[in-house]
Amino acid sequence: MGRFDAAAAAAEEAVRALDGLDDDEAHQLRVRVDITRAWTELEVHGLGRALRILRRARREARRARSPFLEALTHVQEGVVHVRVGDWGAALAALDAVPDDAPLDPSQRCAQYINRGLAHVGRADIPEATAALETARDIAAAHGLVDQEFKARHNLACLAFVDGDLPKALGRMREADRMEAAVSRDRARLDHAEVLLEAGLVDDARSALTDALAHAQADRHRLEVGEISLRLARCDLLAGDLDRARSHARTAQAVLRSRQAEGLVREAAMVRMTIDVVEGTRVESVVADLARRNAGATGDSPADRAAVRLEAEARLALGDPDAAEARLAVLGRGRDSLAATLHESLVRARIALARHRPDDAERHFVEGNRILAAHQFLSSSLDVRAAMALHGRRLSSSDVERALAGGDAADVVRTVERWRAVSHRINPVSAPTDPELTDLTRELRRLRRLLGDSEGAAATALAAQVAALEPQIADREWSLAAEGAAAETSTPLGADELQAAAAAAGARLVGLFESRGTVHAAVVTDRSLAVHPLGPVPDLVALVLRLRRDLRARAVLAPGSPMAAVLARATASSVAALDSAFDGLWPGDERVVVVPSGSLATVPWSLLPSLRGRPVTVAPSLTRWVRGPAHRASPAAQTVRALYGPGLVRTGPEVRAVLAAWHGGDPGDRYDAGPASSRDVVDALGGARVVHLAAHGTHEVQSPLFSSVRMADGPVFAHELPRPVASEHVTLAACDVGQFSTRAGDEPLGLSIALLSLGACAVLAAVAPVADDAAHDAMVAYHRTLARGTDAAQAWAGVVEHQPDAGVFCLYGSDWAAPHPAREGAAAGVR
Repeated sequence: MGRFDAAAAAAEEAVRALDGLDDDEAHQLRVRVDITRAWTELEVHGLGRALRILRRARREARRARSPFLEALTHVQEGVVHVRVGDWGAALAALDAVPDDAPLDPSQRCAQYINRGLAHVGRADIPEATAALETARDIAAAHGLVDQEFKARHNLACLAFVDGDLPKALGRMREADRMEAAVSRDRARLDHAEVLLEAGLVDDARSALTDALAHAQADRHRLEVGEISLRLARCDLLAGDLDRARSHARTAQAVLRSRQAEGLVREAAMVRMTIDVVEGTRVESVVADLARRNAGATGDSPADRAAVRLEAEARLALGDPDAAEARLAVLGRGRDSLAATLHESLVRARIALARHRPDDAERHFVEGNRILAAHQFLSSSLDVRAAMALHGRRLSSSDVERALAGGDAADVVRTVERWRAVSHRINPVSAPTDPELTDLTRELRRLRRLLGDSEGAAATALAAQVAALEPQIADREWSLAAEGAAAETSTPLGADELQAAAAAAGARLVGLFESRGTVHAAVVTDRSLAVHPLGPVPDLVALVLRLRRDLRARAVLAPGSPMAAVLARATASSVAALDSAFDGLWPGDERVVVVPSGSLATVPWSLLPSLRGRPVTVAPSLTRWVRGPAHRASPAAQTVRALYGPGLVRTGPEVRAVLAAWHGGDPGDRYDAGPASSRDVVDALGGARVVHLAAHGTHEVQSPLFSSVRMADGPVFAHELPRPVASEHVTLAACDVGQFSTRAGDEPLGLSIALLSLGACAVLAAVAPVADDAAHDAMVAYHRTLARGTDAAQAWAGVVEHQPDAGVFCLYGSDWAAPHPAREGAAAGVR
């Protein structure tokens, strides 16, 4: 139950009750009480007192000539050392248990589980696997549900240490479903640890904050210290150094009060990491780590982390030779993704300090390759995007190196190396998951009910939705990709991009941010150039101002006297934003834009300098060039047009769209009213072109819950088919062209998800749009598209005549219909 104060008091009372009794039974009972009591003493008073009690119990057990009780003291001592993170002491204690000790199955499970945990802590995968599987099998054979839960959960932790995050999350879910009567606090901490390794910092922080509140309320001091330590690591990864320092300070104080020296050292490492990143107290850090690392072999993950940090600190003091010498002790070992990328960063910086740019670039490239390899293990778009967070310092350092060198070709190549890494792969694939399907279906039902509810009913439904969404995300995170690793591709270099620009007659503009400034890398068939555009906050302010005007204009009632005022305000905002890109795209050739994270919501087609010109917005230039190829499957020779509820003119719109491709007027014969979510998924899984007119929502905080609303409720990005068969998708819906950008320039949103899952091009809006404007623009667009005009050119023609439609952007790659309607494409409407 976790009530350690009450347990300690009860143990004291038991000891008092035994005072004065001097028979064998009383002696043995006192030993048993002390063995149990050691655990509560650890939580209440710390390690020293717990060990003293165990030593006393062991002496008594020997005096009583009880091999059984003596073995139990060793098992408990191992448990106590595991709790404070002293793996060596834990193994020493557990190894002292004789093989023939008369332990019962439950006690044997405890021995093997803690032996396994100690080996997990030292990243000794074979020994940990053997111990935990033995514990699991003993528990299963004897119906010990609690012990089986612990063994299975710790096997999940083992998968985490082994770098297989989907397997770790999946195993944790399976263990969590067991009806074991054990506290789940420890399991929640481990779950947060896996989320942190996946780069899902916000989710990890949310779980830890919740756990911290419970631990503080229950006065679980060790838990408070350990949770604070993990929160510090969250903050550090997210770049919030002030909060990281505060949490690390709390963790150190609390853990020191419990003599949990292993965890105290871990907290000290976080504090020293902050110092090195900030460039403060670096000399002191070097001195501390030199003492700590003296004689270190670099075998354990903790030792290896300390060696890497010392090398980075020595480098910061201008001593690359000492830094390299320190790294030499590492050799080859098993490390997490974050640790591996840290080593790449330090080695690259050492090479830069020694004026060996080729060596530095080799380390940056290797780090990038390792990051991509980890991303591609998961089928979750969320995890793939989030994992790039671990490469944040490495990519920033690489880009700063390239900018300092002043070679435009190198800057282009470097920026492209780190941009949207998760899009360098052919469509994400994963097995159909019935559980994910059921959860998403339930969310759709709840969301639909929520939309029709008010008052207390709405509050209750909102709570259910809030509880269900993390379950869906968690389920998707645990799904592994199918055969994805073999499909990765390298980023394009400057020469290849120039050749692609020449072939397409395009100007390529990649926007990126470095040290608070937005830069533009411009590639044409004849030139390469890099331009600083201005401070990030200034450009963000311009984008926000324009978006505010667009939203205000979209909700105006027809004939409103404010229309003229807002039209002038919008024109002024558009002009101001346009001026920020002055000179980037002179002439009249087509333009490919790769926006930085802060510019994800710019309506590029609306800018006066781009009006009437073919514009494609791509996650990366590599993705633009190497987008999914056309698929010639006969099954995909169709055009589907669907619409959702609550919009006007949708019926005529989809009939006109279909007529554009099919010829003639399909009339109402296929029109059964608003489509369902199943219709949308089926269309995206089989039709070459899909047109979808519906209300849409972009979820900024959880972009994969972005959706379009259909007859039975919303269709989420989470439930799109894998892969998407459709080559081109038009989303005549508000806002779903927006995307949120995770660290590492990894975009996420509904339209981006379609591209990730296989669509070549998606037309979608970044702001609200009036129904009649969308209707007219979409019909004109499909008529031009069906005649064989490529998508960017077709949309440019539409916007030239209907400027308000410029809130739509074409995302992905260039695309044109390979088989115009007159050659026999089939059609369907719903």
